[in-house]
Amino acid sequence: MNEVAGFWAVIVVLAAGTFLMRSIPLWLHGRSFMPPWVDRFLRYVPAAALTALVVPGSLYVRADGDYEFAPVRVVAACIALLIAVRTKSVMATMLGGMAVLWVGQAFVG
Repeated sequence: MNEVAGFWAVIVVLAAGTFLMRSIPLWLHGRSFMPPWVDRFLRYVPAAALTALVVPGSLYVRADGDYEFAPVRVVAACIALLIAVRTKSVMATMLGGMAVLWVGQAFVG
């Protein structure tokens, strides 16, 4: 097998594997029994994933290859959290949090 054919074979195998890993749970949804403890466990996965994505970006900013504490981002995240709890609106949360972040960065730097 030449180099180009090997490259495309790897691409096809990886694409098929990715497709299967993502689609099998969708095919099985509603057709298989899931124990109650698994259902309770999976209920918290979206919140945990969102927290893992948002919190590091809210606390630290990368400067010169090192991570530094970012107080303006923390304040903006806290205000966005308050807006989310109060309004239950995704759009209001994003707009309010970004407005606070931009104003804070303009004044603090």
